[in-house]
Amino acid sequence: MVLPARNEATTVAANVTAARACRFARRVLVVDDGSTDATAEQAALAGAEVLCRSPGGSKALAMAAGVAASDAEAILFVDADCTGLTGAHLDAVCQPFIEGNAAMSIGFFDYGPRWNWVVLRCPPLSGERIVPRWVFEAVPVHKLDGYTIEVRLNEVVCEARLATTVRTMAGVQHRTKRAKAGQREGLRQTWEMYRALVSLLVPVGDIRWRTYGFYLRGLTIEGPAPATALRSSIARP
Repeated sequence: MVLPARNEATTVAANVTAARACRFARRVLVVDDGSTDATAEQAALAGAEVLCRSPGGSKALAMAAGVAASDAEAILFVDADCTGLTGAHLDAVCQPFIEGNAAMSIGFFDYGPRWNWVVLRCPPLSGERIVPRWVFEAVPVHKLDGYTIEVRLNEVVCEARLATTVRTMAGVQHRTKRAKAGQREGLRQTWEMYRALVSLLVPVGDIRWRTYGFYLRGLTIEGPAPATALRSSIARP
């Protein structure tokens, strides 16, 4: 399991605890992407293996460093800024992949009944996802660029016409950029992130619109996670 993290001392320990509680986690590796706070120390105290990149500055390259440090054939990625995340949520995210029902299984933040049905049908950008190692390694090095990595993982899976499962992680949210950096700077960072994502689409970028069609064709939306009885129903590998 790989958690890329930069300046997430506030939440990283709780997310490491959730990751270690996931029954499918063999190793929990936090990649500290050039933090200037106590992210690495908090992650280590919570029981993670910590790999430090200095200087940092790229979520995609932090994830790549985590994959390179692991010998696992499947990687569960978890963002270090989640709130409310538990091991049961991660068990539920892994379940469709473990059972062979999806090549990529994704957990999505809980936006409430009004919005969940909408966001689950959009190509998800959530960092909580399990993919085969080959999917990550199929992303060319020149496309390992910051926040766009989730889009690139979607692209590999969709263009291969493989199945994706998405499920809402009940009660899970994340610390926004506004909470981390203040209102003005947080809004600027959010704008820059979405600008980078939109720029990937043709005619400006290189991702075809029909890739979204492939995504919808292979999509299964499952009920909220976690279910109370889920832990007892999944066999330990």
